[in-house]
Amino acid sequence: MKLPRRAIPIVWTAIVLVIMALLPWAVSLIGPRYGWGEAAPAAWNTVGLAVVAAGLATYGWCLAFHYLTYDEAVDLGFDPPHLVVDGPYQYSRNPMYVAGLSAWLGWTVFYGSPAVLVALVLLWAVFSFRVIPSEERQLQAIFAEEYAAYKASVHRWLGRR
Repeated sequence: MKLPRRAIPIVWTAIVLVIMALLPWAVSLIGPRYGWGEAAPAAWNTVGLAVVAAGLATYGWCLAFHYLTYDEAVDLGFDPPHLVVDGPYQYSRNPMYVAGLSAWLGWTVFYGSPAVLVALVLLWAVFSFRVIPSEERQLQAIFAEEYAAYKASVHRWLGRR
């Protein structure tokens, strides 16, 4: 099944809205919010919004970079059509996960929420021990030497070697 290229921004906007904004808000309702009084955050809580903005901006950079590499229609599936090594992928093999976790860290501070912090740690663990290793095996199988060279030059989370 193929998705028209023009539909991709709409789909990704919906996904990002749910996972990066609505879900942290919903999780924050589970327990107390430290720093909040009468439905307003304290000044230190608002620092979290800068971290959220940085995470979402990085995520947007990743999505824009992918969008520019797509053909007119995109296969809905999990096999990548090509290895992306430019743009944000020069600085991290997983910039979308770094961006998402950064946004969740920002929400943790903004909401002052231990529940959001627990969710953040759980997301990091799932990414680190399940999702990323699986994706790395898939990329190694598909792109072999090209992926091995890329993996040797860029760290999993942040930085070049």
